[in-house]
Order: sequence, then C-alpha cells, then structure tokens
Amino acid sequence: MGPKKKGKKDKGGGETDGMKLGEDDQLKKLQQESLAMQVQRNFDTEVKANAEATARELKMRMADVNRRYEEEKTNTYEITRDMTRQYKDMQETLVSKINQLEGTIQELKDELETNRATFQQKLRAKEKVIGDQEEEIKDMKSKMEGMAAEFGDMLKKTLDKMKERIELNSANFEEQSVPINKRLEEFNLKD
Repeated sequence: MGPKKKGKKDKGGGETDGMKLGEDDQLKKLQQESLAMQVQRNFDTEVKANAEATARELKMRMADVNRRYEEEKTNTYEITRDMTRQYKDMQETLVSKINQLEGTIQELKDELETNRATFQQKLRAKEKVIGDQEEEIKDMKSKMEGMAAEFGDMLKKTLDKMKERIELNSANFEEQSVPINKRLEEFNLKD
C-alpha cells in the first residue's frame, strides 16, 4: 500500500492550510516521511522477495512438471514402441500359424479327396464284382434250369422208351408166357 496523500505544499516547504510548520515539525515530518519510505521500501523488497521466491518455486515446479512430462513422454514412447513390436510379433506369429493351418487344411482336403476317389473306385469295383457275380449266378441258374429241363426231357424220353419196352416186353411176355411155362414144365419133367 502506498503512502497517504499529503496536502498541497507551498514554496517554503510548509502546508498551505494556513499554518506554517516550524523546523522541529518539519524535521519530524521528514523523519516520518523517511520512515514511511523505508517501510514502503521494506514492504516492496519483501513483496519482491516473495515474488522472486514464488517465481523460483514456480520455475522449479515447471521444470519438475516438464521433466515428468518428458519422462512420461519417453515412457509412453517406449511402451508404444514395445507394444507395437509385440503386436507385430504376434501378428507375424498369427500369420505364420494361419498359413500353417491353411496348409494343414489343404493337405487334409487333398487327402479327403484322394480317399473319396479311392472309396468311389473301390465302391465301383465292388459293385462290378457283385454285378459280375449276380450275372454269373443268373447264368448258372439259367444253365441249371436248362440242364434240369434237359434232364427232365431225358428222363421222360428214357421213361417213355422204358414204358414202350415194358409194354412190348409185356405183350411178348404174354405171348411167350405160355411157351415159357411149357418149357418150364418140360424142364421140370426132365429133372
């Protein structure tokens, strides 16, 4: 706070309100003014010292904040660089794994396709064998039926021939049975 305002002075160094100050009063007044100036100077010096101390403290705090900021910036940069490196490593690993798995999938698809082709080939071969065997069975059945029919015909012919012979022999036997009986009797007589 500044000094109090003083009244107007006249050229003789006294106040103009009508009374002239004496030398003692002027000396006191000058001493008071000097004391007020010293107090003001001390106050200004103290304010200046406080301001300088505050400025130094703020500069130190600012330097500390800047230092911490730079450290954080460096740490962040290091962390970001490390994370980027890890990300790239993981990405390379995953790409490698994906390629490996795609290769495995392709191999398995190829193997599956080969197995399907082999299975289809074996299935066709089996169906062909079964078809051939069924055809052979049909042929054999047909031959057996033909042979059975032939055998039946042969038996019938043989049976018919035997029947004819039996009938012929039977007719001859009846015709000859009388002479045979006679002959038998003759033989019996001779005995």
